[in-house]
Amino acid sequence: QVFLRFACAGRCTAMGKQSSANAFYDGLLAHLLIVPAWVIPPGLLFGSLAVAGAPLGFKGVVTTLCAGVALLQFPKKLRPGFCLLVLFMAVSSYKTYAILAAILASFLTFLVTRSGKIARHPWLFDFVSSRAKGFYSATALRGALDDIRPSKSFLGFHPHGCLCAGFTINGTFNPDFIRACKRVFFLCDPVLRHKNPGFQLMAEAYEAEDRAIEACDAPGFKKHMASGVNVAFNPGGFMDATVFKHGKDVCVLKSKKGFIKYCLQFGYRAHPVYTFGECETYYTFTGLKKLRMKLAGNNVPAVAFLGWPLLPFLPRPQSKILTYVGPGIDMPQIDSPSQEDVERWHKVYAEALQRLFDENKAAAGYPNAKLEIL
Repeated sequence: QVFLRFACAGRCTAMGKQSSANAFYDGLLAHLLIVPAWVIPPGLLFGSLAVAGAPLGFKGVVTTLCAGVALLQFPKKLRPGFCLLVLFMAVSSYKTYAILAAILASFLTFLVTRSGKIARHPWLFDFVSSRAKGFYSATALRGALDDIRPSKSFLGFHPHGCLCAGFTINGTFNPDFIRACKRVFFLCDPVLRHKNPGFQLMAEAYEAEDRAIEACDAPGFKKHMASGVNVAFNPGGFMDATVFKHGKDVCVLKSKKGFIKYCLQFGYRAHPVYTFGECETYYTFTGLKKLRMKLAGNNVPAVAFLGWPLLPFLPRPQSKILTYVGPGIDMPQIDSPSQEDVERWHKVYAEALQRLFDENKAAAGYPNAKLEIL
């Protein structure tokens, strides 16, 4: 009997390890489907532009890279002209590799210039939502989910981290979160949403009746909040990513008040949301902070990060992604809120975020953690 107990225990342990390994590999596949969609295309675009201009020397590379900046900054109607310029330069060099690079850059530009959208693909959400969690040592979505109302609820995710693991795993691709919201739009950087070809395709495939990924620019905020749909957003944005330091809970909020103004204008309840373990997902370069903060203030992500050593652009699998939703903050609807109104309710929100952190850090496994709000 003793032998049988040991044999059964050993078999159960082996099966558990096998199951854990399978979950990790499934999670890895899910991450390889979504993470490269937003980290690879920008490098691919500017890399192909540099290659297209390389046969013409330094001036050629500078010219094609400047064309790439113009592709991002100028109106859509001017993009074909810049693509033709790059293609002409590549053809004039008589180098096949330069011509192919110019064609690739033009194709990537076409993907974010075309009208219309690709078809929705529910399998993307189903695949990622059922597998991505297995990549981490632990994931959880907890807190006041029952307090989220079916409309006019604002959910502010903190911190941003390097690649928004909590926002992505426990928000965007979490069926429980979407069910709690009934219908929710996830708002992200407008350049990422509309000028990154890989991310744009993913966002279009992700869309469904109860969810969407849209831009967080002023027109986007006003359009969606005027409709009353629930919105999820990361207020810290690129500035949060810039102050990221492994093992340190920190978020930028003191200068981020625009979302409070919109909540007041459109009569939204605001829920602070905090993800414990986000700060463990990457190691980052922490020097030149003042310069990088200035760049982040101009919507330029100045972040150098290292995650899993085998694939450094992926988060560290040892991380825990534990997201807590705070109770809703009832705000008055004020069509034209004053600066005093915004300041007052911003303070209420910041205090609620701090309280959410302090009340849940022990349960999350970080009893000695301290949140720094910049």
